Amino acid sequence: MRAIALAFVLVSSLSLVACSSGSAASGAPGGKDGPGAAPAKALSVTIPKLGLKGSAPGETEPPIIGDGDPCMVMAANFTLNVSEAKATDPKTLKDEEAIAKGFNAKNTKSETLPDGWLMTYQNTGSMGDNYFVSVRREIGGKAYLCETMQSTPAQQAAVVAFCKSLSK
Repeated sequence: MRAIALAFVLVSSLSLVACSSGSAASGAPGGKDGPGAAPAKALSVTIPKLGLKGSAPGETEPPIIGDGDPCMVMAANFTLNVSEAKATDPKTLKDEEAIAKGFNAKNTKSETLPDGWLMTYQNTGSMGDNYFVSVRREIGGKAYLCETMQSTPAQQAAVVAFCKSLSK
């Protein structure tokens, strides 16, 4: 099920990139290009079904928020899934590392957070390079998983920032 959700996120994000116009399609958050370009402010995003909010870097318009399980957040510069963690979801970085091995992960980076962990990695598949993010956080007494597979490092970084910003 997790692989299907990640595949859907990848297809959605590729569609968003393909449909983007102007410099936003370049992968630069907020569509700002070139040296000295002012970074765009982060947009506050609410996920009503989960009672969570996050900060979306480089976004200027509200994203589309799904109400499924997981909840999909489709922003102009990235797409991700957020859900309450299930018994079958990875509980530790070690668990996530085992999953990443199945994707022949490279450029693996992990971080211990005050309330959980995050892991990013890259793999090369039939559609080229893929940039994974998996974040598990304890927020308000519940465990949440925030994850995606994107097509650029800039999207991956935006997702990491969003997942780290999640709060009640």
